[in-house]
Amino acid sequence: MPQFTAAELAERVGGALEGDGSIEIHGLESVANAGEREITFVGDEHHARAWAESHAGCVILSEGLTLADRQGSFAVIRVTSADHAMISLLELFEETTPEFPTGIDPTAIVHPDAHIGNDVTIGPHCTIGRGCVLGDRVRLFGGVQLNHDVHIGAESTLYSSVSIGHSCILGERTIIHANAVIGTDGFGFRPSEDGSKLIKVPHIGNVIIGDDVEIGSCTCVDRGKFGATRVGNGTKIDNLCQISHNCIIGEQCVICGQVGIAGSTQVGHGTQIGGGAGVADHLVIGNRVSIGARSGVMNNIPDGEIWYGAPAGERSRILREHAAIRRLPEWSKRLRRMIEANSVED
Repeated sequence: MPQFTAAELAERVGGALEGDGSIEIHGLESVANAGEREITFVGDEHHARAWAESHAGCVILSEGLTLADRQGSFAVIRVTSADHAMISLLELFEETTPEFPTGIDPTAIVHPDAHIGNDVTIGPHCTIGRGCVLGDRVRLFGGVQLNHDVHIGAESTLYSSVSIGHSCILGERTIIHANAVIGTDGFGFRPSEDGSKLIKVPHIGNVIIGDDVEIGSCTCVDRGKFGATRVGNGTKIDNLCQISHNCIIGEQCVICGQVGIAGSTQVGHGTQIGGGAGVADHLVIGNRVSIGARSGVMNNIPDGEIWYGAPAGERSRILREHAAIRRLPEWSKRLRRMIEANSVED
């Protein structure tokens, strides 16, 4: 593991150092689990109070917070935002981990018509099809499969067993995690004229993914029936998601785990979709929309609104409905008493 002094880490994050700057730091951990050679992060009052029981040798502390008293020798690095400082240090420790070596593994199969850029890494048992183009410094881990005419932008990383269908295009600095499938056929079937079977609908489009996109493990992005399924620049999609054929996902979206978006739905820029939500087909979801976890979206959503529930609705309306439902037992008792009182009078 890499090692840094507290003083070196303070310089890295541009923070103000207090305490022993010579303490050696070997890693990062949570407040509760950190040891004397690890650094942790405190960005709220809850974790500031928990500091009293911590054994961390160094702490990154957001401005405006005061740590609980604690015995022992440690260093404090005061910063504007502990969360942003944490990202900087995670990047630092990542930079010092061993690099995957460049070059083409002898077990890989690379079509002679493929174009491979400079300083590319192609790991064991990868398959690169005819007409593929890999930009400079692309990294493919073991078992990646690229069908014909796939374009991968510079500095992109595809982890183990990723599969990219023919003619799909991935932008620069894209990250695709293990076992994701980009460009599989969309789910399209029609009954035969006599109703005896289901006929598969061909999907001859592709998938176009923008720059700086990250897609999680076991996520599937289906190719268009005709035209493209698109994922905009900077969008982040978690594990186990389904993006169906001809969807258009905007820029800088965040889509959490187990979300399913049905075919031909458009999602605007900056929209956030909570885990396990489902979105019906042919909808238009606006810009900067927030959709709560486990929601079932069945209608278009205007820009900037917050929706949740199943079926999903605008937050203030759903909250009023929930409040009314919670009062039903009380109302039921009152109604029963009224009915009984009227019965006695009759």
